[in-house]
Amino acid sequence: MNPDKPTPEKVRSFLLTLYAEKLKDMGLAEVPDDFDLLSAGLIDSMGVLEMVGALEKEFGFELDMSGMDTEQLTMIGPLARYVAAQAGQPGSK
Repeated sequence: MNPDKPTPEKVRSFLLTLYAEKLKDMGLAEVPDDFDLLSAGLIDSMGVLEMVGALEKEFGFELDMSGMDTEQLTMIGPLARYVAAQAGQPGSK
């Protein structure tokens, strides 16, 4: 197993760190797996693009979001699992 390969836990941790200030402002101590960054108002449509860019930069490969269910694109858990799965695809680092 590649130690640099992102796991869902690493991706989730990165996302929670990325949005830590906004989550704190919302008073959230625990963030559930189905927490939706977009519907909660933490990010907007431009923020989705920025989030994907931050994930790509952090984990060092280009994400193919075409296989991701758009309903789950901004949900912490499903997104973390999808990014980790993408890391194992051919063409990713």
